[in-house]
Amino acid sequence: MSKTLINQYKRQGVFRCSHQAHFRFEKSVSVYHVLKEKKCFPQGCIYFLWKCTLLNKGNSCPKKYQHVGRNCFSCKNYFEEKIIHQPEIILDKEGYKKFESDLEEFEEWLEETVGRWVEFSGTINSVKPHFRKIRYGPEGVLNFPGFLISFKEGYLDRIFFKDHIFVTISRKTQQNFKFARGDKVEFKARLRTDRGRIVLEKIRYVEFLHKEDGTCWSSSQALVAKNTGKEFDCQPEKCMMCENGCLLDVVEKTNKSSPIKRHLYCLMGIENPEECVYHLVKKIKNEKELKYSSERESL
Repeated sequence: MSKTLINQYKRQGVFRCSHQAHFRFEKSVSVYHVLKEKKCFPQGCIYFLWKCTLLNKGNSCPKKYQHVGRNCFSCKNYFEEKIIHQPEIILDKEGYKKFESDLEEFEEWLEETVGRWVEFSGTINSVKPHFRKIRYGPEGVLNFPGFLISFKEGYLDRIFFKDHIFVTISRKTQQNFKFARGDKVEFKARLRTDRGRIVLEKIRYVEFLHKEDGTCWSSSQALVAKNTGKEFDCQPEKCMMCENGCLLDVVEKTNKSSPIKRHLYCLMGIENPEECVYHLVKKIKNEKELKYSSERESL
């Protein structure tokens, strides 16, 4: 019997944080963000809020600045407020103890597996263009290196991984195999992690156990979406579940480092996620097609 694992790094429901950056996620934070990226548990994270005695009281700045910035450091009216945010454990005592044990088991498996070639099998959940934005200051260049395949679960060697797995492929690989949602595949690939995500790359020895007849993404379609799509700095759940919503890696190029953020990219080019009616239109269209088909059968 195979062992079952989930991705403990991307697990929600363990920690909650009151930092305003997490308000759009309802204060929910992943285990990876808390323990690996920010390393803010249990001591909390500390940052300094830039403030101005004049602007705080509603007065105007002598230099006509509207917000406190780096040019204000030498001003006598500038001061900093020390802010400490400490993640809160949502689980009870027994639940957290179980989580620590599961996390240790998961990290032991990761240590043995990352960088190795593994055999994988699973059913494709989605195939979407993989975009990456390199930003130099306010401007950015949107690149299209290939496609991103996602699986809701799958077998990694003898481990049943009951969680999301991602596969990066080139444009040429997609052109050759025409991967589509519903395809059941087997292949070998090298395993790595990306900010807590399990990612397979450099796939080889691909075999289809089942091939869907549905449509698949082509490079030409992806290039059109690249030019007409819309970027958002939020990640609404309905957009993440939509076939036209994909994650966009944004690399901020600075002198010191190149931090990566994840934005949402709408392949349909919808201006506002809250006003999107894509699924409603699709539902109406499907109902009309079903009604038309039923009427033809009754003739």
